[in-house]
Amino acid sequence: MVHYTRFEAPGFLPINKKEYKWVVRVSPGPHKARFSLPLAIVLRDKLGFATSLKEVKAILSEGKVQVDGKTRKDYKYPVGIMDVVSMPSSSLYFRVVPHLTDYITLVKIDSEEAKYKFAKIVNKTVLSASKVQLNLSDGRNMIVDSEQAKAIPTRSTLKIEIPKQNLVSVLEMKEGAYGIITGGKNVGAHGKITSIKKSQYKAEIYSLVTIQNSAGYKYETNLKNVMVIGGENPEIRLD
Repeated sequence: MVHYTRFEAPGFLPINKKEYKWVVRVSPGPHKARFSLPLAIVLRDKLGFATSLKEVKAILSEGKVQVDGKTRKDYKYPVGIMDVVSMPSSSLYFRVVPHLTDYITLVKIDSEEAKYKFAKIVNKTVLSASKVQLNLSDGRNMIVDSEQAKAIPTRSTLKIEIPKQNLVSVLEMKEGAYGIITGGKNVGAHGKITSIKKSQYKAEIYSLVTIQNSAGYKYETNLKNVMVIGGENPEIRLD
């Protein structure tokens, strides 16, 4: 289906469910539907660059909008956490970040920060004796040497240059690092990782991470819901 009813739509979509019957459904892509926004809703409802779907299609048809450095013309294209949405011709750049009340929001950034994308390593796939594929949270894959893969723990965050896809640095999931919660009831909370309690079981749901914000308040969540975004301080803008 191209669309679904507004009552079926995820609760975090910035729409008035009593205004119209239908809402755009995301296309299959790098992010799951329940964790992403259609590009049309980003441009129209989040950023206010259009007042109708017709205007959104006109903007996209001119090739003015990029996601992670690549031009996108599909108004249903899924935009998810840590994606960089840009309009270079207008010098406008935004990053999608988790938010405590909106679940997903867009933060305005400068052109320098827009050169980099952050993605968490979800798991690894051994391709051969010398090559390993890193499977990332935004659907992309990165192939590295097996020795390099051993030095990059799963759940680390990769800082990637876009659109070239060059690996810039690795932010390891560890105590003392700066993390943000990307899922669960405390989504959007961020601060220092004060403890990581790994379970003896393989399932991540039993491993807990505690994050303490600047006000001293602590949040505890599953390991799978946390993404490292810096060392002492975050490397991205969050508001």
